Amino acid sequence: MAKSHSLLPALFLALLVACTTAPYTGRSQLMFVSESQEVSMGEEAYRHELRNSVLLRDYEAERLVRKVGERIARAANKPDYKWEFHVIDDPEMVNAFAVPGGKVAVYSGIFPAARDEAGLAVVLGHEVAHALLRHAGERISQSQLLGAGMMLAGASGINPQLLQVFGMGASVGLVLPFSRSQESEADQVGLVLMAKAGYDPRISLEVWQRMEKRESGRDRATPPEFLSTHPGYETRVQRLREYIPEALTHYRPAEKTGELLPSLQSLDSPKARAERELLKRIQAVNQQAGDARGERAVVEALGYALRMDPNLVYQESRQRKLGYGQYGALRALSSLGRTSLSRIAADYQKGLSWSELSETHGARVIDLISWMGDLRRTAAAIHGQLRNQPGAPRRLR
Repeated sequence: MAKSHSLLPALFLALLVACTTAPYTGRSQLMFVSESQEVSMGEEAYRHELRNSVLLRDYEAERLVRKVGERIARAANKPDYKWEFHVIDDPEMVNAFAVPGGKVAVYSGIFPAARDEAGLAVVLGHEVAHALLRHAGERISQSQLLGAGMMLAGASGINPQLLQVFGMGASVGLVLPFSRSQESEADQVGLVLMAKAGYDPRISLEVWQRMEKRESGRDRATPPEFLSTHPGYETRVQRLREYIPEALTHYRPAEKTGELLPSLQSLDSPKARAERELLKRIQAVNQQAGDARGERAVVEALGYALRMDPNLVYQESRQRKLGYGQYGALRALSSLGRTSLSRIAADYQKGLSWSELSETHGARVIDLISWMGDLRRTAAAIHGQLRNQPGAPRRLR
């Protein structure tokens, strides 16, 4: 008991030292990680997400996102951030994200709700505000304070918890309300940023109205607000109305801010749809390997498909720091195109898309899709056999 009491002053001192102040709002923040650490983790998460997404290759869409993003970045006045803006080709994903250090991505699925560059400024202002306010660092610090800890790296690639830090919380009692307060704060600061960039903050009400209409028309149920990381629609709109008068004091209309975003129909292509399907199958294989039996099943299925010793499959995927889905697709591409795995893996690490990898190395994405489908079915069959065997599966080594 005496030892426990002796730790209290040290803990109190640590909490005092870790207190910072959020820009714009002046809110006190608990921060156990440095900004440089936060930026490094953000860079890793950003590259991981882009590597496992289909990037949109449309000049007009990319130009408009960069145009609006760079205006917001100038308003943010964070010269030490190395700003980047990318568009991810996913018509079903109504989202965007920014990570510490100025790395921002917009999913094409948000274009109908944004509609034009002013609407896009609502989205980008909100996401850039998350980075400026260091919300990711707060979430990491909160996890550390709660004693949950965070494993930020794994032998087979980035840990999913690191990605969650930049997008959502985990528990209803504390983390979700904390995350909702961050969302409201990002709304508040985002309106100021878009106003400084020359966009009318009142447009935010129209954007969220379109967002609500789109989401309510989907086939999935919206969770109640207390189970969501974001404020409910009514709560959000009410708070936006409260924030708009302050934001308008910073508003200086910019010239020519009315360009429309391209339609989803004009952006989508058979190549992009094929690549998204391949990525879904790659990610599905990774999910199959989520527990001990599932991992054993996937490794044995890969060994069977590639005519390799399963232990060699396990070791090689670990050495290359690849998920089993990515490893299997690269190995399949090597076999189909008769190119060395090292050459293909080097191009993959450079950032070539799966379409580019296939074209460069003499294969077709459709063949990779078929191969990954066969792999999933084989892994499922082996998993069923392992489930019927008594005892734990053999340890992979």
